[in-house]
Amino acid sequence: MGKEIKVCEFGVTFHTAHGPVSAVRDVNTVFREGEVTGLIGESGSGKSVLGMAILQLLPANARIEGSCLYGDTELTALSEKEMEQIRGNEIALIPQNPVESLNPVLRIGRQLTEAMTIHAPGKKAEAKQRYQDLMSRLGFSRPELVSRQYSFQLSGGMNQRMIAVLGLMNRPVWMIADEPTKGLDAILRRQVYEVLQEITMRDTRNMILITHDVALARKLSQKILVLYQGEILEQGTVADVLDHPAHPYTRGLIGSLPKNGMKPIGQPLKGREDITGGCVFYLRCPQATKRCRQEHPRESGLENGRKVRCFLYE
Repeated sequence: MGKEIKVCEFGVTFHTAHGPVSAVRDVNTVFREGEVTGLIGESGSGKSVLGMAILQLLPANARIEGSCLYGDTELTALSEKEMEQIRGNEIALIPQNPVESLNPVLRIGRQLTEAMTIHAPGKKAEAKQRYQDLMSRLGFSRPELVSRQYSFQLSGGMNQRMIAVLGLMNRPVWMIADEPTKGLDAILRRQVYEVLQEITMRDTRNMILITHDVALARKLSQKILVLYQGEILEQGTVADVLDHPAHPYTRGLIGSLPKNGMKPIGQPLKGREDITGGCVFYLRCPQATKRCRQEHPRESGLENGRKVRCFLYE
């Protein structure tokens, strides 16, 4: 039986030598069972930080505020040992960089086996059968041969599929896919899409898809969250958000896609002052008013449960 993930007034601040840096602020949303939620936005918008915060995989200088409920379990209250039982078993990760995620000095088979035996010692034979089945499903014609190889002997597309196998070893309830197509060419992006589609069809539909690839989010997701400077500016169904964007930033993001003419969102507009308490998109927003500089907008509810953080919709 699955569980939903609910975050309330959720935030992440990094304490640095130059002072605190707020990476995620006031996030309120529910990742529901049985659907893929896509997190989209430009680089640096806080998408990956939000995903890693759910898994409690942030560096020591990070401070998490607010609540993150997994079913009835408050993840932010768990010890590291307790979180180790959640990660992989309940909520698994497909990281964005397979080269850094796979150990180059260990054979692939050993890494896949350890992914299961670390949670269930004594299941070595079961782990081998599991990874061979998964590898066959995800396009490896000779799993036994590949399992004896090292990650540096595999192509980029093979390593990308391998970390998907790694994430599925323990039959997790949830999967977080972090920028799975980042830096890949069109052929590899298509391969990754096929892998993720296979996962959502046969393993789990409970997925958080973190991506800058709007086309991928459209293909796989039912719900979309649009992030900018750590805040959710718009959230709703794929059809509502991507076909009828409400927030000026979402409209700019959709307009910047190649099929829509690649119109850039633009740099900060002339005459705009930097702000500390107003809308985070104020400097670049073509529809901003004086109020947007002075006040921080709250989320407004629209049709079909959509929410937009903008004064235009109060």
